[in-house]
Amino acid sequence: MSAMGMEDLAGALGAGGGPPAGGPDLGAAPPPEAAETGEGDFANSMEALDAAEEALHAFVRLDPDEPDRAEAAKALQIVLKLKAGNQTSNEAGDMKSLRRALSG
Repeated sequence: MSAMGMEDLAGALGAGGGPPAGGPDLGAAPPPEAAETGEGDFANSMEALDAAEEALHAFVRLDPDEPDRAEAAKALQIVLKLKAGNQTSNEAGDMKSLRRALSG
């Protein structure tokens, strides 16, 4: 791109071509405490799986694209398998459930 083209691009971005002022910065890094722990708003892994399940159900209901819904359904199956494995582990009282209880 020529120097004039770069100036035109920079001017366009500065004149409203970028994200709106005060709008969310989608490229922003997560807050430092969330980045350090990787936990975000969840108290434990089961809460995160519950939220993922809810979000995937909503996506499957709302998305008009059949291939995307099929992929989301596959992801939902994985989330449900994880939840079932965690529940089985809790019922058995194995080391996995003990680690989860101690970290929670």
